[in-house]
Amino acid sequence: MKRGKCPKCGSADLDTGHIIGERIGYESDNECYFTGPMREFKVHVCLNCGYAEFYVDVKNREG
Repeated sequence: MKRGKCPKCGSADLDTGHIIGERIGYESDNECYFTGPMREFKVHVCLNCGYAEFYVDVKNREG
């Protein structure tokens, strides 16, 4: 969806935002780079079908 269209339905009616919270986090089973109690997720949402994609900032990962 970063390219401007929903991969599920093809709509260009998208919204972007983010999720931040003390109780929300992501910890990889394979790498130790994305760990910690708080992680920001960028979110792209299709306003037509509700499909959502979450992204983390790989440039600021630990390690």
